[in-house]
Amino acid sequence: MLQRQHWPSRWVFILAAIGSAAGLGNLWRFPFLAYEHGGAAFILVLVLANIVIGIPLLILEIGLGQMMQRAAPDAMGKIRKGFRYLGWLAITLGMMVLFYYMAVMSWSVNYFASAFTLAWGDDTVNFFLGDILNLSGGVNDIGGISWPVLSGLLFAWALVYFSVWKGVQSVSKVVVWTATLPFVILAILIVRALTLEGAGEGVSLFLVPNWSSLANPDLWIAAFSQVFFSLSLAFGIMIAYGSFNPKQTEITMSAVWVAVGNFLVSFMSGLVVFGTLGYMATQQGVPVTEAVTGGPALVFMIFPLAISLLPAFNALIAVLFFGMLLTLAIDSAFSLLEAFSAAFRDRYAAAPTKKIALLISLVGIAGGLLFTTHAGLYFLDIADHFIVNYGLVIMGILETVIVGWAWKGNKLLEFVNKTSTVKLGVSWNIAIKYITPIFLTILLIINLKNEFVTPYEGYPIWALVYIGALPIILSPFIAVLLDRLTTRKQAAVEE
Repeated sequence: MLQRQHWPSRWVFILAAIGSAAGLGNLWRFPFLAYEHGGAAFILVLVLANIVIGIPLLILEIGLGQMMQRAAPDAMGKIRKGFRYLGWLAITLGMMVLFYYMAVMSWSVNYFASAFTLAWGDDTVNFFLGDILNLSGGVNDIGGISWPVLSGLLFAWALVYFSVWKGVQSVSKVVVWTATLPFVILAILIVRALTLEGAGEGVSLFLVPNWSSLANPDLWIAAFSQVFFSLSLAFGIMIAYGSFNPKQTEITMSAVWVAVGNFLVSFMSGLVVFGTLGYMATQQGVPVTEAVTGGPALVFMIFPLAISLLPAFNALIAVLFFGMLLTLAIDSAFSLLEAFSAAFRDRYAAAPTKKIALLISLVGIAGGLLFTTHAGLYFLDIADHFIVNYGLVIMGILETVIVGWAWKGNKLLEFVNKTSTVKLGVSWNIAIKYITPIFLTILLIINLKNEFVTPYEGYPIWALVYIGALPIILSPFIAVLLDRLTTRKQAAVEE
């Protein structure tokens, strides 16, 4: 058996994990959840959620990978043979996310190229929906291929492939830059945003607490959901990344640093978002609440317009902003690819890493073609809704049940405490056995109830079934198939 690759240092691992966790969602999803749910009150609950479920789950996944020295399928398979299918399920769902995430990354590529000349002009809406996406009138009108999205997709896949083509060796070199640059660029953008006229009004919406919101259960659901979804949990990523740590590497404080780093990216993004929108609202003579739009519209329509309104250094700010967007996207993208690639390297230990990464990348390009069509934005919205709200929530429940209940004894807890400066106790067991699975089950029930009451965004049933539900239904069968196709190499993973 070939010797397993390891991170060159613990801090490189931490940077890689932060890079994976901090993605595009940190830029627009977190600030607007804070705005909608009481500002600083939401941030306080978010910190609590990190402590209660975020860090315990990070410790679980990192510790499991580090203990077993295997990616998700074989790490879970060492607990009990049949559990390896759940490991394949986790990385299968992650690969499905990667199919459409790369389309979003291709938008970032296009905007970074356009930033040097502010090519979007005054009509940022038409530039995004027309020039870039060539968006059709609805999900029923698939149309042809949007060539800017396809070319951006191919370029994005090239960036991701060359980030992982040598495994840990190449990833280690990339994350030193891509995981640190967002902090530097965000710091520059914060200084610029806070010195703009009207910035204070925008920032106050983000930071001024509305304590009465604490009585609203929606706030708690939103905060705990944000932590679960933003830390790259249940994708198999952190298990794979943990497996590249030497067995004696410290775990608990590493997980804390990952959670803190991810939170800082979100918080700094919030200052940039609302400082800039405060200025934008002042220039337009409207309340900040009327200048606020969440989702992709913020990043790809509102922010280009806000940048165009800046009194100076417009092109420089645009290049910095979309450069940051690209670095946030690339870390998250190649971590999803690496989680999948690592599982195959465990089974085909003698196969060249470059070949495995290339084959998976080609599958990824093929899987992403649907999202380059004129209806790609609609397909992306549906796929993201179902995979994140159902696939990953179910995977999170299964993961905590396996480690908390199906694995006899406290083997993982004992292993983590042997390597860590901060020892875990009964509170970690309570979080894994009770708090996390109960919360995720409640979240799943709420999502299902809402789904049957009102079909998501009014999309036709056929689209919700074939683009949303069907991939979730097929994912367990794909997981079994992947395991069966690679079992002839099972001897390569036995110690």
